[in-house]
Formats: sequence, C-alpha cells, structure tokens
Amino acid sequence: MILSVLLSSIVILIIAIYFYIKWKYYTVHGTIPGLEPEFLSGNLRQLGVVSSNRELIDSYGYACEKMQKVYGDIFQLWIGINHYYVFCRPDHAQEIYTHRNIFDLAKIRTKTFGLISEHALVTLIGPEYKRHAKAVLPMLKKNKFIPQIPIMTNCVDKLITIWKERYENKDNIICTCIVSDSQQLMLDMFTLIAFDYDFGNLNNLLKSAKSSDSNDKFELSDLGKALAIWLNGFQRVTVNGMPAFINYYLLKFDKIYQNALKLLENYSYKIISKCQQETDLNRKAINLVASLVSTLQEDEAAEMLKHEEDKTGLTKHELLGEVLFLLLAGYETTASAISWFIHFVSKYPEIQQKMKEELKHNGITKETSLDDDDLLHKCEYIDCVINETLRIAPLAVGSFRTLTKDAIIDGVKVRQGETVLAAFSVMQRDPRNWKLDPTQFIPERFYGIDAPDRNHHSFAFLPFGGGHRVCAGQEAARLELKVIIIRLMQFVTFTDAPGNNGGRYQRVTVMPKEVAVSIKFD
Repeated sequence: MILSVLLSSIVILIIAIYFYIKWKYYTVHGTIPGLEPEFLSGNLRQLGVVSSNRELIDSYGYACEKMQKVYGDIFQLWIGINHYYVFCRPDHAQEIYTHRNIFDLAKIRTKTFGLISEHALVTLIGPEYKRHAKAVLPMLKKNKFIPQIPIMTNCVDKLITIWKERYENKDNIICTCIVSDSQQLMLDMFTLIAFDYDFGNLNNLLKSAKSSDSNDKFELSDLGKALAIWLNGFQRVTVNGMPAFINYYLLKFDKIYQNALKLLENYSYKIISKCQQETDLNRKAINLVASLVSTLQEDEAAEMLKHEEDKTGLTKHELLGEVLFLLLAGYETTASAISWFIHFVSKYPEIQQKMKEELKHNGITKETSLDDDDLLHKCEYIDCVINETLRIAPLAVGSFRTLTKDAIIDGVKVRQGETVLAAFSVMQRDPRNWKLDPTQFIPERFYGIDAPDRNHHSFAFLPFGGGHRVCAGQEAARLELKVIIIRLMQFVTFTDAPGNNGGRYQRVTVMPKEVAVSIKFD
C-alpha cells in the first residue's frame, strides 16, 4: 500500500514538473505571434533547423526567415529552451543598439558561452565587464594585428602549397574540403598570432597531401581534437532544450568533454607561464597572450578583498577564460567567412578577375609586402566583396539583448528580464532594405560613390552586431579576411564544380553545407 502511494506520488510529481516546465518555458505568452513550441526542441524541429534525431541541419537565420514570412517583423521564437522576441527591421535594431541602459548582455550568453568559458568578456556585465574590457579590448584593435601580417601570408602560402600538391595538373579532382581547410588555416594562423604557438595542422595537411599512401590521412593534433570537443559542448547546450543548471552537470560529468577541457586549460596555463617568464617590462608585448599577461593582478588575495568597482587587472583563472574564448572566436568566424567567400566567387569568375585587376592596378604583386595599411586601404573593391560575403551569408542570426527594465519597441511592450533578438541576418537579405536583389551576390552594390546600395539604412547591415556589445574583434577579423583574400587572389582562381550547392549549417557560426570547387593556379 505504502509502495503504491509512493510510486503514484512520484508519477504525479513527474507529470506536474513536466507541465510546469511546459507552461513556463514552452508556451506562447502575450499577444505577440509565434509558433507553439515543442518540449525540449522549441521551434527548431518544426522549422527544419534540427532533424527528428536532434541533429542540426540548418541555421537559426533560416528559422527567422520562415517565421517572418508567416508572422511579420515581430514574433516569438524558441531555440531549444531559450525564448526570444525577434525584431526584423533596421529601426528595431537602431532602438535596441542605441539604448545600452535598457538592452544589455543576453542571458543566453551565460547559459551557453558561460558554461564553457565562465570568465570570458562575452558573458560578463557591470563593473566586472568593464574591468575585463579594459584588459581585452585594446588587444583586439587593428594596429595590434598589422605587425602579424607576415604570419598571415605565410599560413596562406602553406595552404596554397597543399592545394598544389593535391590539385595541380589534376583537372579531374574537385576540392570538397574547403570548410575544413579554412578551419585548419585559421586555427594555425590565429594560435600563431595570438599565442605564438603552432598547432601544426597545416604541416600535417601538407604531409598527408604529399603521401602516396591512401591510408595516411590527415588527423587533427590532440589540441585540435580537444578544441573540437569543447566547441561541440557549446553546440549541445544551445539546442538540447535543457535548463542551464542541468547542462552544467551534463558537461561536468562528461568525461570526454572534461578531458578535452583539461587539456586546453593545461596548454593555456603553459603559454601564460611561458609569457610571464619571458616578459620584458621594457618591451611591448608581441602577441595577445603576452599583452593579457601584462594585465595580471600582482596580488590576487588583496584584489579579492576589494569591491568589484575598485579591482584592476585579471586573475590567472579569468585570464584562462579569456584565452579559451579568444581561441573560439578568433578562428571559427573567419574560417566560416573564407569558406563562404570561396563558395560565392567560384560562381563569378568576373568578380575574381576584377579583384586581380585591382591588385595589379595598385602594384600589388606576389612579392609585395602586405603590411602596408595604406596599400591595403586602396583595395576598395575587395572590401566590397568582403562586405557582400558578410551580407548575403551572415555568420550569426543577430544580436541578443536582455532588458534591464521594461521597454516599448515599435508599439510592443517587452518586460524586464525578457530577451530580444535583432535579427540582422533577416535584415541583410530583406528586399525592402536594398535596391539591388539581396538574394544575389553583387559586390558592386557597395562599390563607388554612386553604388546603388552604398547609402543603405545604417542599421540594415551590421554583420558584427552593434551598440556597446558589438563584436570586439571585428577590426582584426576584417584585416585577416582582406590579407587572406588578397593572397589567394594572387595565386589561385576558384571555379564552380558539381556539388557546390552552398546551403547553411549552424555551428558556433553559420557555415556552408556543401562547397565543391576546382582550383586553378595562376
């Protein structure tokens, strides 16, 4: 009798918890339209972003585009357990970006990024954010990366050598690994620039390309594998539909994830220790980690006794969080952009020819040093190609912000604690915001003083977000993209091939699903 009552009570409790979670997290509230979410997956399965077995098969931007067609420019959306009010017009973005006293760090950042990198700038608010920003933001300015341009060009040259081994004088072989090649390029490049450490992935790729043994296939280094596992952890906590505290323990008791994290932490601590030993106070820091090491607190115990507003510098543990996040943000975004660039320009040989002519016109040859910012600035058409790549294939769905107090956007009241999404991925492809067809890849829309879309709405094209939470590394990312594209255009031409279908795939950023090109050497 007692056992029956106990079992019945447990069943009733489980049912009650289910309906409470369903009501609290998975029910459309208020008058703003939206698709009734499913338990755990939210709207992702309904909109075709995840498959029935919860595998990501499309992007969040695609979900927003579908919702906009049905519900208009303002609607509710669930990405797993996370609920957002989505706004799809430039004037909405302007309202959100310009009122920093109302729209601040999105709770999603602490529920996702915060679980894999607790002390990263992107997860912080208030005085702690200001303290970290003072240490991190100056390191990400363009002028800090210009001295590193020789490293960038050397890495691109390595990739071109790999491609020559694979594809030169082999017209029947199509390159289908552009995405992974771009990732290995950026992983090596960014770790060399930021940490003075060579992951060695390009060297391994070259060794594999030269090998006549078909079984001698490229494999990531141990650190590369650890990074991939760590990034997969972020992806899981974003879409699995579980509350943050459950995801915390899922990661905590995942041995594979914890081993990968430990390897990354040990590696990061070694770099920090090496920089501390080698730092010369009379010389400027030569890489990001060395710069960050110079901000370490001299007496952590004394700093802990202070109020947050009075603290200065970073603790060693906080520095570790920033190093891990820089590793994530520094290579994934640019690798995605390069992959999209190659996909699009392979379909337009005239665009590649125009870039090559611009280089020739400005006297930029294979022997020209690219560490002259004035010379790079002259390549205006290449800037337009970069902008068009980022416009038509945005790397993120938009900017998330959580309200610190009630606000009204376009007549819609949103309450304190709710999160809004300024969906710039939708705005950048919305025909109302562009004179030329926004579904087409047309760099000329930006080129020249009389360009049709040169004077677009200032908040219709913000691929790195806007406001005080704008992407901190956008200057460095644009410089890397420009140097890489110039170097590629000096040596190769990409041509369209069967299977070059594009499509979108959501990871930390949005990557193309299928890129297949032929590579010709100039």
